[in-house]
Amino acid sequence: MFSFPLLPVMGGIKLFMLLLLSSYALAQQGNENAEQTSTCVLASRYKAYKKYVYQYSTQSQNGVVGAASLRNGPMLTCQVEVEVPQVCKFILHTKSCALSEVSSMDAGGRPVYRPAATSDAFEAAMAKNPLKFTVEQVTTVHLYPEPDEQDNLLNVKRGIVSALLAPVEEEQHNRLMNTVHGVCATEYTINAQKDIATDVSLSRDLSGCDQFYGRVQDSSPLALIQKLHQPIAKLIRSTQHCNYQFDNRRKHMSAAECTETHVFLPFSHQDNGMSSVVTQRLTLQESQRINSRNFEVEPWRGSWLHFQKAEGKAPVQTGDGVLRTLEDLKELAGIGGGQRRAGLFHMLVSGLRGLRNETLSSALPRMLDASAALTWQALLQCGTAECDSAALQAVRTVAGMPLEMDALVHGLSLQGHADAGRVRDMLSTAKFRQSKAIMYALAYTVRRFYRNSEGLRIPELTEVSDFMATILEDCSVNPEESFLALRVVGVMF
Repeated sequence: MFSFPLLPVMGGIKLFMLLLLSSYALAQQGNENAEQTSTCVLASRYKAYKKYVYQYSTQSQNGVVGAASLRNGPMLTCQVEVEVPQVCKFILHTKSCALSEVSSMDAGGRPVYRPAATSDAFEAAMAKNPLKFTVEQVTTVHLYPEPDEQDNLLNVKRGIVSALLAPVEEEQHNRLMNTVHGVCATEYTINAQKDIATDVSLSRDLSGCDQFYGRVQDSSPLALIQKLHQPIAKLIRSTQHCNYQFDNRRKHMSAAECTETHVFLPFSHQDNGMSSVVTQRLTLQESQRINSRNFEVEPWRGSWLHFQKAEGKAPVQTGDGVLRTLEDLKELAGIGGGQRRAGLFHMLVSGLRGLRNETLSSALPRMLDASAALTWQALLQCGTAECDSAALQAVRTVAGMPLEMDALVHGLSLQGHADAGRVRDMLSTAKFRQSKAIMYALAYTVRRFYRNSEGLRIPELTEVSDFMATILEDCSVNPEESFLALRVVGVMF
C-alpha cells in the first residue's frame, strides 16, 4: 500500500481527484470510439437505408403429452416492419397485431383459435410505440424502449427481436448468440449452399444461456437459503431449434422458424409428460428503400434483450390496505393469537411487495407513526427494490443515525442488484450522513451500476460525481473527510 501525505500536497490531491472524476467521461469517449470502429457483422443481413416487412406469428401450446389431446395457449400475429436508418441501428414497428386463444380441438387434434377479448386493446398498445435497438457483433444488443412502454409488451417485442437476429455469414460469430434467454452457445448447421448458405439450422440448450435462470421471485433478503428458483428451474429441460432461409443474391433473411420445447422433468417420461412448445415464424413480405437517417436515443434508457420480469402491479393503488393490516397486527401485540399474527404479517409483506415506489414512499411516514418496529421488520423481509428504497428513506428519518443504521445501509449496498434508483437512494443517504460505512455503501452501489451501464453518461452518475467534487472543494477544511472521499472515488471507478 502507498500512503500519501495529505496536507502538504493538497494541490496534487485536487489534481488526482480531477483525474479520477474525469475517468467517467474518458470511458464514455472510449466507448464511442469503439462503437465507431467496431464491425457490425449483421449489416449484410439488414442493409442500411432499407425497410424490411415481415409477417410474424407465435403460438404457445401447453399440455400433457400422452395423457390428453387438449392444448391451450395464446397465438399472436403481427406485421413487423424493421427500418434500418443507420448501419446496425434498427427501428421496430409492430402493426395489425391480433391476439387469439384456443377455443377447442378439431378432429385431428389441432387447436382451434378464436379472437381474445383483449385483442383490440392489445393491437393498439403494440402499435403505439416503436422500439429502437442496436446490434454490435452478434452478442451485444441494446434496446431503447419509449418511457411509457409496458413491461409485458416490451417482452413480446424482445421475442420478435430475438427471432430477427439471424445467423451471419462469418460462421465463427454464430457460436455465441444473443436471445431472450441471454447469450447462448449455439450449434450451427448449413443445410443448403449456393453463393452463400441459404438454409441454416441452429440448436441451443437454453439452460446453458446466461440469463435462463435470471427471472426470480421476490423473497426475503434475510432468508438463510437464497435463490431457490435456480434448483427448481433446473427441473425443466428447455431446448430451441431454429431454421433460417436467406436470399442468395441480397443475403437478407427471407424466412425463419424457431421452436422452443420446455419439458417439466418430474412429471415426464421419455417423450410424454408436462410440456410447453413455443413456435415463432417470420416470413418476408417486401423490402424497400427509405430516406430517413434519424436514430436518436437517450442512452441511459437502454435495456437488455433478455426477458425482464413484468412488474404486475396495479396501475392505481394506495397504501391504505397495508396500513390497515399494520394496525390489525399492532393490536394483536401481547394478547396471543400467534397463528393470526403470522398470517397478518405475511399479508403485510405481500402487500408491500405489490406497491409502487411512489405509493410506498407516501405511505411510509404513516406506517412508521403507527408502528416503527413492525414497519422495519416488514421492510427487511420484503426484498423488492421498492422496499429497499423505503428502508433507505426510513433510515434518513432516524435521529442521530446510530451504528445499526450504518450497518443496514452497508448491507443493502452488498446486494447484487444495482439500478439508477438504488444509486439515487444511496446518494440521498450519503448526503444525509457521510459516515465511512455509508460512503463505501455508495461506492459499491455506483461501481456495480457503472459496470452494468457500460460507461454511458447517466444523470445519476453525474450527480454522484458532483457530490464528491463538492466534498473535495476545499480539502484543508476537513482533511480526514477529504481523504475518505478520495478512497471512495477510487472504489467507484
